[in-house]
Amino acid sequence: MNAFLIFIVRLILGLVFGIILIRLFRPEWGIYHGVGAGLILVALAYAMALYRKKKQK
Repeated sequence: MNAFLIFIVRLILGLVFGIILIRLFRPEWGIYHGVGAGLILVALAYAMALYRKKKQK
């Protein structure tokens, strides 16, 4: 898989899980909070991959 396809898959999964987490723990919050949480999850996934790649070198 190329990098763009991996990004799209991570983005979709991050958004879905972010919305689910926000709706489970804070049902009074809106969909935008869930999208924000999803974007944070995707950013953390890339940050952890970068950290792991630097640590292996």
